Amino acid sequence: MSKQALVFNDDLFVFEAVMRVRHTETDMNQYVTIESLTALLSEARLRFLYAKGIKEVNADHQGLIVDTLQLEITARIRVREALLFEVGVEPLYDNGGNIVMKVTRMHTGETVAKAKQHFVNYDFHLNKVTIIDNATKEALYPHLFRI
Repeated sequence: MSKQALVFNDDLFVFEAVMRVRHTETDMNQYVTIESLTALLSEARLRFLYAKGIKEVNADHQGLIVDTLQLEITARIRVREALLFEVGVEPLYDNGGNIVMKVTRMHTGETVAKAKQHFVNYDFHLNKVTIIDNATKEALYPHLFRI
């Protein structure tokens, strides 16, 4: 598999969350495991969606689901470190898009990881991918709707 570097424009990031690494998220050497980092990224994504007023499953039985994760870890993360998760959305298309994240150490500002989560709008009632409604598009990417 070829390695593609994750490069993001800083003005994409519109949300921040701070989380501290717990002992249960580390291995025997007290470094964060890849599974735990993935879970922290999911938590950051869910906090972002909640802040935008987007429910996991709306009244129409639709919700955004992640179908691809690209993760680039640039430094080891130790237990009890406070991490800043910056979250944003790349331009959307009809039924999905990419949530981008940058993870930095709070005390030094060093970037420790970058991630891109590709998501689609899924209709759980019909069991298929559907078009994102305009309210969700506007919540995720308000630049499209401002003149």
